[in-house]
Amino acid sequence: MSTADRVAVVVVHGIADQRAGQTVREIARLLCHGGEGEPRYVQGEMHDVLVPVAKLEPGGAASSPATQASTGDRRKADTSRRRPGTPSGFYQAQKSAPVVAPAHTGTHDLALALNDYLLGRLELSEREALYESTRVSLRRRADDRAVDIFELYWADLSRLGEGGWRALSALYQLFFHLGTLAADVVDHVSLSVSGGAAWRFLQRMHAWLAWLMKGPAALVQLSMLLLVPFGAAALVSPEQQRQLLAALFAVGAVVLTAVAALAWLRETSAAARWVKLLGLLAAGLACAVVVVAALRGETELPVMHFGAGALAIAVLGAWLVERYARVTHGVRVLGHLLVAATVIGLCVDGRALLPHVTTQAEWMLTAALNVAEWLLAAILLIWAIYVVVQTVALILGLWLGRNVDRAARQSLDTSRLAVVGSTAFFAVLSLVLWSVVGYVAGSQLNDFNYLPVMFGRGYRSAQIFLDDRIKTFGGFFTPLVLAFTMLASATLLVLAPSLLEEISPTTNLDSRGRRHGAAAWCERLGTWLGGGLSWLTRTFAIVVPPGAIVGGVLYLAFVYRQFAFSTGGDLAKWVDGLLDDLQGETLVAAGKWLAGGALTLAALGSRFTQTFGRLRVALDAVLDVDSYFRDPPNRQPPRARIYSRYASLLAYLRDRGYARIVIVSHSQGTVISADLLRYLHVQRRLPEIVGGIPITLVTVGSPLRDLYAERFPLLYRWMGSTAAGFATDRPSASDIGAVEWVNACRSGDYVGRFLWTPRGHAYGIALVGPDGTVEADRAGDRTEFCLGAGAHTHYFSNDAVALAVEIDRLIEGQRSKAAEP
Repeated sequence: MSTADRVAVVVVHGIADQRAGQTVREIARLLCHGGEGEPRYVQGEMHDVLVPVAKLEPGGAASSPATQASTGDRRKADTSRRRPGTPSGFYQAQKSAPVVAPAHTGTHDLALALNDYLLGRLELSEREALYESTRVSLRRRADDRAVDIFELYWADLSRLGEGGWRALSALYQLFFHLGTLAADVVDHVSLSVSGGAAWRFLQRMHAWLAWLMKGPAALVQLSMLLLVPFGAAALVSPEQQRQLLAALFAVGAVVLTAVAALAWLRETSAAARWVKLLGLLAAGLACAVVVVAALRGETELPVMHFGAGALAIAVLGAWLVERYARVTHGVRVLGHLLVAATVIGLCVDGRALLPHVTTQAEWMLTAALNVAEWLLAAILLIWAIYVVVQTVALILGLWLGRNVDRAARQSLDTSRLAVVGSTAFFAVLSLVLWSVVGYVAGSQLNDFNYLPVMFGRGYRSAQIFLDDRIKTFGGFFTPLVLAFTMLASATLLVLAPSLLEEISPTTNLDSRGRRHGAAAWCERLGTWLGGGLSWLTRTFAIVVPPGAIVGGVLYLAFVYRQFAFSTGGDLAKWVDGLLDDLQGETLVAAGKWLAGGALTLAALGSRFTQTFGRLRVALDAVLDVDSYFRDPPNRQPPRARIYSRYASLLAYLRDRGYARIVIVSHSQGTVISADLLRYLHVQRRLPEIVGGIPITLVTVGSPLRDLYAERFPLLYRWMGSTAAGFATDRPSASDIGAVEWVNACRSGDYVGRFLWTPRGHAYGIALVGPDGTVEADRAGDRTEFCLGAGAHTHYFSNDAVALAVEIDRLIEGQRSKAAEP
């Protein structure tokens, strides 16, 4: 076998694959195993490969004029979503493009236009200019063909890493971004229907919702969290305050002096050099003065400790806001204003309290709790505005959705589910978070008397005040928690068999063929999951909008009660009586349990990921969808970064002279692969990237049909429909520039199963026949089969013999019988 017949296999991982090199090793093991008998592949070696990465530029044969608009006027695109109520940069680029004739091929292809826009936004960073891939070199025993397996790893460009804390923090990331995703989907609908004034108003409502969630709601909560370390500083004993202040400000003086020296050396402008040098040295000198005063002073020590605490949270808050502003539009100015207002509020309230307090702890804790009450009032009003805007958006969206096509209606359903789901999840998680904080903080405040300034009439201890606040809000949100629990329980019931497969997967085959009962279980699992997901889809579409509207009305009544009941009045008393029965201690108890549970997850770390952390795959699926569409303000769209790395790897293989490229992709990797190949093919740029090398695509657990085409049909019209039957379904391999497309699934995969097989089709277990051919449905350049029972992971386990045989066939270059002329 000559070196010209070498084959490159590109492995693209999917959801829940967090470690580089994991999937490529699994594919190598599967090929070497391949069932009973001698291994099909031998002489394995592993090497590290350095691939230069170049930015994949937008444009091509099918690009619309909006491509030039989005890449040429970068300043205009950068303003998207920075101002509240503005549409996405993609929408602005499409609307600002010159009017072209309807015959233009790219005019109505939003998928191509979105790829162009995100690629145009990308500014590739230096640290991504070189990609370290893994190559496993094997020899095919049958013909001594050299086969090199390369990995396309993209998780580092898209999402968080491993561990329990990462999973918990990912929830907040998800809630902030889902509102923006909903607004983006509404923008897509408006573009597709050429919407008028009503559609533009709906866009603004969703854009406001996205900003209110990630802006005021998140930042006020951040300001409240900053009060926790300030309150903790109040518990430092007077004997330790002197040493603590001296140590902290001494470190500050050293750091500021070092930064001043660096600024002097690195600044090119003489004026800026002197300004920075003198300013930083003055700050360092002030820190040194504080150190001397802390060590010598007595009377001013409490004031210095209070001021140091306020300064510390100001610096911490500014740093957190800057970090947050790197990934979120339109929050920098508001964030700094809220942090400044919190610090100023502490100082003003502290000055007013000073003559009336007796201890340092009483002074600082009272000021922190007073400011916390004002911030709590602010967040109640923000959420009141939010639910009003959400109610208007839901009603208007339902009304506008009457006269649009099915794809637009499905997209509107997706936007409603995203915005309401993010609202409900964020509210519940925030309440649980504060129940944890209240439980931990309250245990230290049992003997501290507190007189509220706004909520309540005085408490024997601050612990009782905190518990009462949690009970009040938790009591109102009990129906929300109940509804959430019911829907979550129904979802869990539908997914329970699949989730059990994630933890303990079924072995469908052994040396004698199908295991006893495996075929029946495979069919039952597929039928159960298919019917359950269809029922959940209908239920969410029917229940979520009216439930959100009713919940919003009740919340407005709750806010009215909080602010108006102290003034009396028949309406306030009636609202109080209506809501009083909902009081309970659900979230107080939840806080006590979750305080210990959170610590347990942190302690488990990687062990959590290796066991029950596998169930996080559903969260990873939503996070990957969110990241795939995201357009962050730092000009680092994950999709564009992944495409650039992917295209660079394909170009690297082109230059190495391989005869064929076989792409094996899983889960989100299938979406990335199919989207990129189609984009390059339609733009007539695929030969530029891979030359004349034929490409075959293998997809397993693909969400292209069940998730992307179902939830984002305007971007995935090219997926077509399965109504016509397998023989004529779209898309074909030629539609994406490949010579053959093989798809495999497992019957319990809740992320994605069949691409072309119609719903209701039986779920069999593909076997390899005596002639070495896999039992599969074949039509043209498409092949599809089921590997048996299983969920979304474990696709490359030992019982995936049919998958190994199909990959081996593509490596050999043998065409499917259905694809032969």
